[in-house]
Amino acid sequence: MSLFTFLQQRALARCSVSLFLLLNAVAATAQDDDGPRPAIEARLADQSLLLDVIRFNSHFIAVGERGHVLLSEDGRDWRQAENVPVQSTLTRVTSQGRRMWVVGHQATIISSMDGGETWFIQHYDADSDGPLLDVHFIDPNRGFAVGAYGLFMTTGDGGINWEAESIADRVTSEAIDWVALAEEQGGYETLPDDFEFADDDGFTLLDRGCYEYQECHLNEIIELGDGRMMIAAERGYGYRSTDSGQTWESFRFPYSGSMFGLLEQDGCIVAFGLRGNIQRSCDFGDSWDLTRTEGEQTLMGGTVRQDGRMILVGSGATRLTLYPDGRIERDYDRLGSDYASVILDNGGIIVVGEDGVRYE
Repeated sequence: MSLFTFLQQRALARCSVSLFLLLNAVAATAQDDDGPRPAIEARLADQSLLLDVIRFNSHFIAVGERGHVLLSEDGRDWRQAENVPVQSTLTRVTSQGRRMWVVGHQATIISSMDGGETWFIQHYDADSDGPLLDVHFIDPNRGFAVGAYGLFMTTGDGGINWEAESIADRVTSEAIDWVALAEEQGGYETLPDDFEFADDDGFTLLDRGCYEYQECHLNEIIELGDGRMMIAAERGYGYRSTDSGQTWESFRFPYSGSMFGLLEQDGCIVAFGLRGNIQRSCDFGDSWDLTRTEGEQTLMGGTVRQDGRMILVGSGATRLTLYPDGRIERDYDRLGSDYASVILDNGGIIVVGEDGVRYE
């Protein structure tokens, strides 16, 4: 079974079509048995699937399928980086100091020290059964990469060496009310102490989903200051840390679907994802408020303006603007292409997604 087929079966069972398209169902280009092939120059690379975009110093970097890394000075005209050593689909890009890192399929991690012109491989596993979905560095040495099926990778030397674990290896506590979840699932009036295994007594087994074997996809990781970090995962699960990612506590969002993004706004954390759900917490995840929006387009990426306005993008060319006073402006096109990420550029915005890059 190919990686594409395997991910397709899992993704269609768990996620929306847009998530399947934008993150977990892009077939990685075949690689040599002896290692990855370098990316090939493509004339229409800026019109192909792109999954993330960031500003780095005075220019922009976008990444996507077939190992495409694109550079732009103004956000309108784009060119491919000349030296990218993989054809794997690239899902996320980040920077710290003068360095950049990109992650993707085949547990790929590549890095650049010259503004994105040339890249070198830090990690690659042709046999990996899932993509890396996000990467974050606390400082130039300490970094994290997270991905499918609970994959959690760390480095303490700028990526020269990476240690691959499961998030389960770092979870030391749970902030999950399992009884409430069981009652929600089964409508129980009373529960025995061993309700998780009480099917012989007429009770339904508690459905923990991907959490049962700690294989939930880890979709995004964010640093919030003072050692606090948070991970948005699938099926309503999340993880938080107060010691800069050394140990983690699991929790549940009030909405039981997958969260694909996290943003900090005015000291609060905003999670967004499947079917347009937006959740906000000002106490580091102890409690959450749901933000009601029209439509059910899945939200994939976002950014915050200096004036506090938040812009979220997603499937069906969706763009939401959330104002600090609670107002919401919504623009979408059900027949439009799916958006994956957005970044600000002075008065405009740069959006990347299914049809490449778009400047508005």
